[in-house]
Amino acid sequence: MTPDEFEQIADYITVSSGQYIKGRINVNTASAQVLACLPGIQDNPDLAYTLLDYRDANPGELGSIAWVADALQGNTDVLNSLQASDCITTHSYQFSADIAAVGPYGRGYRRVRFIFDTVDGTPKIIYRRDLTNLGWALGKDLRQYLLFSQNDKSQ
Repeated sequence: MTPDEFEQIADYITVSSGQYIKGRINVNTASAQVLACLPGIQDNPDLAYTLLDYRDANPGELGSIAWVADALQGNTDVLNSLQASDCITTHSYQFSADIAAVGPYGRGYRRVRFIFDTVDGTPKIIYRRDLTNLGWALGKDLRQYLLFSQNDKSQ
């Protein structure tokens, strides 16, 4: 089966009886550090960079996990480990947002992390954590800029 043929059926086949499989890594968006933790790749972390390089060079071929086999061609043991663990995907249904906000005149500050689940189509907040106690998240230079620009407007 060619990668193009696999891409057409990939979303309709599974080896699981459950409606959803939790804990998969999106190989289209994962960092090298995350990819290096995958079965088979953990023994050769350079393969994580092989995946990144292939992903960057072939953005039009990322519709299914078939591109991973092309990128890791010749690494049969790694591909067998990935297949046996069923731990990769090309879809993401959960997203995080770190939101920082400053009130008028630089007064008041909030920093909150949200995790949204979109598996049902409508985003739902499944996690919220107030991170205000961790302090300013936007960098010292931006804070100074905001403070100075507010002072200039008030004069």
